[in-house]
Amino acid sequence: MSSKRYDVIIIGGGIIGASIAYELSQYKLSTLLLERNPVYADETSKGNSGAIHGGFDPDPGKIEAKLNVLGNELWREKIFKNLDFPKVQVDSLILAFNEKEMEHVNMLYERGLTNKVPKEFLKIISKDEVLKKEPNVNPTVLGALLCTSSWAIDPVRATYAFLGASEQNGTELRNNSEVVDIKFENDEFKVTLKNKEVLISKVVINAAGHYADILAEKAGYGDFKQTTRRGEYRILSRTEAGIVNSICFKVPTIHGKGVIVAPMLDGRVLVGPTAEEGVPKEETRLVTKEKFDLIGEIGKEIIPSIRLDKTEITLSGSRPIDIETNDFVIRSAKLNKKFINAAGMQSPAIASAPAIAIEISKLVEKAGLKLEKNPNYNPNYKVKF
Repeated sequence: MSSKRYDVIIIGGGIIGASIAYELSQYKLSTLLLERNPVYADETSKGNSGAIHGGFDPDPGKIEAKLNVLGNELWREKIFKNLDFPKVQVDSLILAFNEKEMEHVNMLYERGLTNKVPKEFLKIISKDEVLKKEPNVNPTVLGALLCTSSWAIDPVRATYAFLGASEQNGTELRNNSEVVDIKFENDEFKVTLKNKEVLISKVVINAAGHYADILAEKAGYGDFKQTTRRGEYRILSRTEAGIVNSICFKVPTIHGKGVIVAPMLDGRVLVGPTAEEGVPKEETRLVTKEKFDLIGEIGKEIIPSIRLDKTEITLSGSRPIDIETNDFVIRSAKLNKKFINAAGMQSPAIASAPAIAIEISKLVEKAGLKLEKNPNYNPNYKVKF
């Protein structure tokens, strides 16, 4: 039996793979997206806060700094206009509770400007301004960085919107399709699935999340290694709705964006995440009693009156971290420009997703595929459920 042939195979059906599929679906390409799980967006894309960050946190000069700011703009100016799924604009407050933290807040403001976050979206505000905006914040607060370009989205439904729009423009989607082997022969890839089916493609895009480094090794291009950073959350009942109206952060540390108390799209309240390094890949969605208690302690530091006994749901997720750069890995394999990696997708990958997709499309063109516009392309799609 002859194998089915494609121009592009995308491996990974999370929000990154889906956004890449959406970007490529505007061109005359035969594209297949493979997801090993029964459902899409069921790993890193599900286990996170769904925050589209403004771009003030990444270190200047990093790929993620540039793409965070561009991605935020693309969400606001393009994606939200074309794709209909749950989202809402919600301000971010980076709260300082001592002078050292206030210095960090001022540094983040300057960093945001360096990263080219539009100045109108950033402002240092006083204690009185914080408490006027968020009266339930710990009254020991000294001040905060206010960012007004952040959004909250449902990342799973956003993924479905990307996928739905891609499919209506000709992209083939397959779940329950685990890749077990990749071989490059005669200037094309032979991609073998767990069910023994072999697929042929001119270009492979590796967007396999935590398993991207393993997948690259299978293909013979082990150019990078990833570790994990697991974060656990508690989700409080709708009875707690209104205790905050902004995404309220503690000052970020080396371990991540900082713990938040934030309103959710469904009316609940999110508290977390923790940051735990180097957990096994297969345990990135686990929750623990130890971190459950820690989330409660930190939540109380931000909002003393928060009723953590109203916890209804626990949630955990992890970020794949590129060990060498602690940055996004958006490049072709050193030995083969047709094997393209979208890996190391730590925060702010969701904010950066549309910009990441554009960078990947440039690499697809460099790999030798012609990006000719599809005259029947329809960028609009609504997620109904």
